[in-house]
Amino acid sequence: MPPKEYSRIVRFQKALWLIQNGSRDYIGIAHDCGYADQSHLIREFKTLSGHTPTTLPNYCTPYSDLFTNPA
Repeated sequence: MPPKEYSRIVRFQKALWLIQNGSRDYIGIAHDCGYADQSHLIREFKTLSGHTPTTLPNYCTPYSDLFTNPA
């Protein structure tokens, strides 16, 4: 896996973890995860999950264990 792709996945997993733990401040999540801005977060989120951060909970519970249970 190229380093850039790995970085994208790690940022996405961190955003999922923050959403999973109750954060709905998408500007703050974007900043904490290294995205340029909120729209960058939303674009990447939709590319990687097929949903926006707001609509994903309507389809499933966001879950990431990358940072809580690394394998």
